[in-house]
Amino acid sequence: MRTAVLTAALSLSLTGCGLLPQSGSAGSSTSAPTSQGASDQPTEDLGTLTGAGRPLDEGGLRAALPTASDLGDGWVDDPMKTVFETAGADVTPATCAPLLQKGPEWEEAKQSQRARVQANFKRSDNLPPPGTERHFLGVWAYSFDDPYPAHLFDEAGSRIADCPTFDVRQVDTGSTSSYAASPLSFPTLGDRTLSLRLTIQQTYETFTLDFVMIKIGHNTISVANGTYNGTPDAAVTEEAARAALAGLEE
Repeated sequence: MRTAVLTAALSLSLTGCGLLPQSGSAGSSTSAPTSQGASDQPTEDLGTLTGAGRPLDEGGLRAALPTASDLGDGWVDDPMKTVFETAGADVTPATCAPLLQKGPEWEEAKQSQRARVQANFKRSDNLPPPGTERHFLGVWAYSFDDPYPAHLFDEAGSRIADCPTFDVRQVDTGSTSSYAASPLSFPTLGDRTLSLRLTIQQTYETFTLDFVMIKIGHNTISVANGTYNGTPDAAVTEEAARAALAGLEE
């Protein structure tokens, strides 16, 4: 089964069945388990014309993506792209849509998108479903003509506490999944960092997704680290995020 992540600028991918945003408790706790919003982050972009925040084309973004070796032993490429994006989804209540990077302002920001790339990985020791613990990870890099709006991250982060549960209906299939969301403690990276854990209860399995989205100048990096019937490894999520940010600097 594939898991689709729904967002606007980056639709959060949920494995085949739905939408997975991060919520949850565990993580690299160098910052409070909140939205990583305005109060604890720089007010100025770290770079808009030079450095990691400069606008990039597809080639530049692709060079920034992490490889399986960046994630540690046991990670390999996932040609099936188990964690993928899907933009067509309706969120109920609508006030929770910003957690999935959806809503009018997110859609407006997406209009200046100039390039997008992704990479997918999995654990080599994943066992066949159902009921087994299996690990999958997706990384997306986006670049935009305009600096990405920082206030959208603040808005999404402020909604986590008010959206412990919400429903997502995928437009293409008509299927609806219920999500549980909670804050995820994660280091503050770039200009803004949004982090949460999403949990989706499926018929025979539970899928938990740690989702981190980082804005730096014109660019965003998103990491979706998902685990069936277990807990995502916070260290792997951080390794993927830091490797991608380091790639943007090159």
